[in-house]
Order: sequence, then structure tokens, then C-alpha cells
Amino acid sequence: PQKTPKSPFSVVFHPKAVTPKLLESGEATPEDLCFSLQETAFAMLAEVTERALALTRARHLLLVGGVAC
Repeated sequence: PQKTPKSPFSVVFHPKAVTPKLLESGEATPEDLCFSLQETAFAMLAEVTERALALTRARHLLLVGGVAC
């Protein structure tokens, strides 16, 4: 049997292995997992953006987006 990873990013990188165990054991709710995934994704995007701005010495950042149906 393969061991379940214990890193904070386990839910992001190994969702099929980690998510059912967390839900069944009661350690997390679906809301907890969704919030963790959202915050991790935001932190990763912020880190990459910060590095890109530093590397290019850019002084401005334009964020755009929307919701598609």
C-alpha cells in the first residue's frame, strides 16, 4: 500500500489519495478542502507573479479576468 503524502500541498498534488481519507476521518469538511485549495492556488499565483515582476523589473501589473458561461 502506498503512503499518503503529508505535505500541506497534498490536497493539490494528490487529491485522489488525500481527499477521501480526510473526509471519511472527519479531519476536514468539503468546505475546508475547497478553501484550502483556493488559498493554495492564490498563494502560488501570487508567488509566481512576484518573481516575474522582480525578474523583469516591472513597476506595474495588470490583472484582468472574468467568468465564462
